[in-house]
Amino acid sequence: MRVTVRTLYEAEFYETEEVAAAERHAELTGGRVYAWKTSGRENWLERGFSVVDVLSYLVLPDSLPAALDMPDDTDED
Repeated sequence: MRVTVRTLYEAEFYETEEVAAAERHAELTGGRVYAWKTSGRENWLERGFSVVDVLSYLVLPDSLPAALDMPDDTDED
């Protein structure tokens, strides 16, 4: 699945059980795996794999910082 992160990068999106596929894609493209983390309404990306607060994984360019802020969830009225 493809998603847009802050409309700056197109990235491959992987479910948490697809870690091997994410790692393979990162190796093939020279990218890095980032964990999409969430806690409460806060969202952020953190380079590498994790088992805590992970929603999914993304493969992004290697040149990005180790952590990236993402927009917080909004109220759905």
